[in-house]
Amino acid sequence: MEYYIVDAFAENLFGGNQAGVCVLKEPIDAELMQNIAIENNFSETAFLVNKGPGRYDLRWFTPGGEINFCGHATMGSAYVVKHFLEPELPEVHFDAMCGELIVRYEGDLQVMNAPRWVGEKREIGADWEEKLGIKILDCIKTRDTMVLTDDVEKLRTMHPLEGDILSIEPDMCLIVTAPAAGSKEDCDFVCRVFAPAGAIYEDPVTGSAHSTLIPYWSEKLGKDHLVSHQISRRGGLLVCDDLKETDRVEMAGHCVCYLKGELQL
Repeated sequence: MEYYIVDAFAENLFGGNQAGVCVLKEPIDAELMQNIAIENNFSETAFLVNKGPGRYDLRWFTPGGEINFCGHATMGSAYVVKHFLEPELPEVHFDAMCGELIVRYEGDLQVMNAPRWVGEKREIGADWEEKLGIKILDCIKTRDTMVLTDDVEKLRTMHPLEGDILSIEPDMCLIVTAPAAGSKEDCDFVCRVFAPAGAIYEDPVTGSAHSTLIPYWSEKLGKDHLVSHQISRRGGLLVCDDLKETDRVEMAGHCVCYLKGELQL
């Protein structure tokens, strides 16, 4: 089985988020995909099956199970398609659990068209601020739970216990975000994403979280074009657009291939 490791939302190696990308000649069973994801131990491993020119079935597995959308592993998969499988493509189409995803190529930049998730207000627990060590100004729920704080440096240094995160968001991701205005950050907003439910403490750069973050910050800041900095240890920048008229979002970034190999199964 052809196998690649791609650093997504990164301009240089060892940045962004690592994605394992497996290129399949035909579908394999979910148990094997899960075992490969556990063995890789990345946030996500993607599995591609070609359906015709420029179109692939795409699934993603964390070490803890299959998920319905992963942005960085989609970007990593698109990089593999362009650089190793179909270099002539202007864009690639993926059929996935969350619907169709399209990644177009603009030179070295990849632009992903993705779902747009508008959240509903969620009640804040009385002990959440103590558990997270931050002031909480707002909370919304989509697939994930997103909380808003006002201090970039406290967000950068927070290190909540896995059990405390799971008590707030037991199923998917906990997104913590803050406005960049008044900080040293040259962007519109910053974020961190925690996902112990998927056997990942912190996800380095999370495209799927931006399906929630982009419409939220677009409304809050009154602008459709935004720059996000996910301030994990590896870190990553995303150039974002809120496409309200089509109920979609776009996020753009670079990818770098770290490894090309073959799984011995």
